[in-house]
Amino acid sequence: MRILLYFDWSATRKELKEWEDKIKVACDETKVTYMGLHGSMNEKWNYVGMFETDSFDEFQVMARKVPRPKYMTHHITEILMQINLG
Repeated sequence: MRILLYFDWSATRKELKEWEDKIKVACDETKVTYMGLHGSMNEKWNYVGMFETDSFDEFQVMARKVPRPKYMTHHITEILMQINLG
């Protein structure tokens, strides 16, 4: 499954990079694949982090390793599951 983390960021790009580096380390320590940071087409959110994992529980294990910074003023997690129409 893919997990999207939509969030607003109120600090510098340097601080965003520091947070992203921590996320990469946490993903390496767990069963979560980090697929990068993306810009959101939705004007409501500044960024989207994309992850791939077998379960939401694994994502939560990874996320607990990196506390949410105060610069991440708002966030929402969206779970994308593949649908088989055949």
